[in-house]
Amino acid sequence: MEQTGQLKINSEKELISSIQIYLMDILNTHGVIYDVNGSVINEINASSYCKTLRFVSERKDLCQSYSWELSKSAIHFKRPFEDVCPGGLTLLSMPIYLYDNTVIGAHCVAISNPRRSKFCIYDIAAHFNIDAHILWDAVKKTPPILKPILKIARGQVFSTTELLSKIFTHTYALQQREAAIAEKYHCIEEFFKSQKKD
Repeated sequence: MEQTGQLKINSEKELISSIQIYLMDILNTHGVIYDVNGSVINEINASSYCKTLRFVSERKDLCQSYSWELSKSAIHFKRPFEDVCPGGLTLLSMPIYLYDNTVIGAHCVAISNPRRSKFCIYDIAAHFNIDAHILWDAVKKTPPILKPILKIARGQVFSTTELLSKIFTHTYALQQREAAIAEKYHCIEEFFKSQKKD
């Protein structure tokens, strides 16, 4: 596996957030960007259901650990992975590339509606150790997304991840260029200092 743990994902957080917010406005759900070491670079949560599981339940660790495990697979195998999370949502995780060949992270997004069955919700609530009425209220507050929109949104996840890869590649190239220029100026300064001494 070709990873570059030393290449931290450094970019304009504001720009990343605006891209994720655009996608979350379509999906009204949850999306997270990880680096190769599992650190959260940015997270947007637009779903009452996901927020309840992620921040209110006693087993809030289940959500993040599951999305990271799926993202770890995407990073390791350099391809998208899809699965159903413990909260009953379909998660899609895609690798983020630097220069089309080096994986530097993953983008994981929930791309489905919460279950609308009380039986399923009560089962999920028991698994997350949360009051089922609280979780059912969160489901009712989460507007359902129509299937055609979900299909479009899936394509948008792919496009958004490609865009993120391009942004990180561009940012990294600029950083490398700036570092090379700084090094060149430093060498010139050192040369002139040595000339003055002579």
